[in-house]
Amino acid sequence: MHPGYFPVFFWSLLIFTSFLGYGETLRRALRRPEFDDLGWGLTAAWGMAVTLALGGLLMAFHLAVAPILAAVVGLGAVLALFHGMNRLIGGKLSLSAFRFPLSDLILYLLAALAFASSIAWPHHIDPNDDLICYLMLPEKLLCTGTLIEPFSFQRAGTFGGQSILQALVMIVGAERNGHVPDRGLAMVMIFGTLVHATRGLRGQQAIVRFLLLFAFWFVPVPRISTNGAMTGGVLLLGMLETLQRALAAKSRKWSACVPAGLLLAGACSIRPTYTVVAGFILAALALRDLRGGLRGKNGLAGALSPYLTIGLAALVVLIPFMAVLYASNGTPMVPPVSGFVSKAYQTYSFQDPLKDLSGALAFFSAPEALCMLALLAVAALYPVKQGTASILWATLLASAVILHRFSALAFLDLYRYLYPIFVPLALWMLAAVLKKSAAGEPADCANEPVRAPVAAVAAALLVFMVVNAPSGGKELREQFAGLPDQIKEVKPFFDPNLRTAYAQLQERVPAGAKILTMVDASYWLDYRRNPMFSINAVGGCSPPPGIPFEKGPDALADYFKKLGIRYVIAVDFNNAVLLYTRKLWNESTRPEWFYSRIWKPRFNDFMDNIDALAKRDGSLVATAGNARLIDLGE
Repeated sequence: MHPGYFPVFFWSLLIFTSFLGYGETLRRALRRPEFDDLGWGLTAAWGMAVTLALGGLLMAFHLAVAPILAAVVGLGAVLALFHGMNRLIGGKLSLSAFRFPLSDLILYLLAALAFASSIAWPHHIDPNDDLICYLMLPEKLLCTGTLIEPFSFQRAGTFGGQSILQALVMIVGAERNGHVPDRGLAMVMIFGTLVHATRGLRGQQAIVRFLLLFAFWFVPVPRISTNGAMTGGVLLLGMLETLQRALAAKSRKWSACVPAGLLLAGACSIRPTYTVVAGFILAALALRDLRGGLRGKNGLAGALSPYLTIGLAALVVLIPFMAVLYASNGTPMVPPVSGFVSKAYQTYSFQDPLKDLSGALAFFSAPEALCMLALLAVAALYPVKQGTASILWATLLASAVILHRFSALAFLDLYRYLYPIFVPLALWMLAAVLKKSAAGEPADCANEPVRAPVAAVAAALLVFMVVNAPSGGKELREQFAGLPDQIKEVKPFFDPNLRTAYAQLQERVPAGAKILTMVDASYWLDYRRNPMFSINAVGGCSPPPGIPFEKGPDALADYFKKLGIRYVIAVDFNNAVLLYTRKLWNESTRPEWFYSRIWKPRFNDFMDNIDALAKRDGSLVATAGNARLIDLGE
C-alpha cells in the first residue's frame, strides 16, 4: 500500500529542517562575517549541497541505504534544533524575526500551496522516463546503497544528485512522491532566497517586490517529469549569491569559497546543463577578475584563488559521484568521456549548421523565451551585482551551447532546460536592482541613481506573467483542486497486483542471480534480493562490446550470458504501457530525426530477439501480469 499524504508531508518538512541544520552548521564553522545573515533560503541551499556531498560519499561505499540516509536527515534536524535552541537561549531569536508585511501573506500562502501540492503531484509524469527509470533509481539506491545501471542511458547522463534527493523523500514515501525535491523543497528555497534579498523595501519598490515574488509562484516551471529542474536552479543561484558575498568581503579567505564549491558540485550532480552554465559563468568571472588583478594589488594569484578554491572543492565533492558513474557506465562524466554510452545516442542536434542555427533562433523567437530574455535585459541595463555583464554573457553563451547540442529537440524540451537557469538568475538580479534603487545608489556601470529600473522591472515582470497567464492560471487551479484529492488518497500509478506479479517472477530466480529487466514499473522490483539492471533506451548504453544488433537472438543471449546475466524479466511487447511497446515505435509521429533513424530500429530488433528467445523450448519460465521470466540458459 502506498504511504498516506501526511506522513510524507511531515517527513518532507523534516528533510527541509535538516537542510537548515547542515547549512547553519557550515555557516558557523566558517565564522565569516559576510555569511552572518544568509537568510533561511540560502541556508537551506547550503544544507542541500552538504547533504548531496554526503550522499555521493555514501554511494561510493555502497552505504546510501534507507537507514543511513534516514540518519543523515535525523542528524541535520537535530543540528537545526540545536542551533535554534542556542539562538533562543542566547536571546538572538525574537518574534520580530518572524514578522512580515501583511501583503506577504498571499506569497507565503502560495508557497505553502506549492509545497503541499508537491507531495503527490499527479501531473508531469513521463511514462518513458519516470516509470521506467527516474523513480526506480531512488528505490534502488535505498535498497543497494549505490546506483549501478550499466544498461541505463538515463543513468549515464547524470551523477545521481536528483536520485539522492528523491531517495530521501522515499524513505517514508514512494514513487508518487518523486516531485517533492523539485516542486516542493527547491521552489521554497529559491523563494526564501528572493524574500531575503528584497526584505525591507517600501513604497514603489515594495509593490514591485510583491510583483516579483508573485511572478515566481504564478509562472509555472516547465516540466515533463520528476527529473531535476529547480533543484539545480537553487544550487546554481546559491553558488552565485555565495560567491558574490565572498568576493565583496573586506578580507578574502579561501575557506569562504568552499560553500560555493559545494553548491557548484551539487548543481553539477543534478544535470549536465548546470555544469555547462556554471563553468561558463565562473570562467567569465575569473577572466574579469584576472584583468583587474593584473592592474591592481591582488595580482594573478589573488584574482584566481577564489575560483581555484571553488573548482577544487567541487572536484573533491564530485569524485565519489564520478567513481560510482565509472563503475556503473564506464565513464566519470558524459560528455566528454563516452564510456559505455553510444555516441549515436548522444546526438540531439540536426547535424547541419544552418538547421542548428535556425533551431536556436526559433527558440528565442517564441513568446515564452522572449519574456525570459526581457527579464535578463533589464538586469543588463542596470548592472548592480558584481560582474553582471560577465554573468549574463556567460549564461547566454552557455545557453547557445545547450541549444546547439539539443537543437533537434522540441521547444518544450529546450524551454525546460533553460527556464531553471534564466528565471532564478533574472529574478535574483532584479531583486538586487530594486534593493539598490531604494537606497538611491548608482549602479556599477551607470551615471545616474537607479530610479528608472522600478518601472522597467515592473514592466518586464508584467510581460512575463501576461505571456504565461494561461499556463499559470491552469497550474494554480490544479494545485487548489488537486490538493484535497491528494490528502484523501494517494493512489499508485499501477494496479498493486502488478507488484505481486513481479515478486512471483523474481521468486523463480535464485537469490543473488543477475536479472535484466524491461518492465513498466521497475521501482516495484526487489533490488535487495537480486542484482537487477534496467534497460531503457535500448543500445544507448551497454558494456563492451555493446549490445549486438541485427545479429539474431543467439548473439544477444551470448552477450548477456558473458556478462553473467542469465535471466530476463520483460513485458509482453504488445501489452506494455508505453516505452516497451511495438505500437509506440511503429506508429510514433515524433518529429525528431534520431527517434526514427536510431532508436526505432534498435528497439524493434531487440524486442524481436527477446521474443524469439522466449519462444524456445524451456526458455519461458513463467508469466505473471503483463510480464514474463526468460531463462537464457547456461
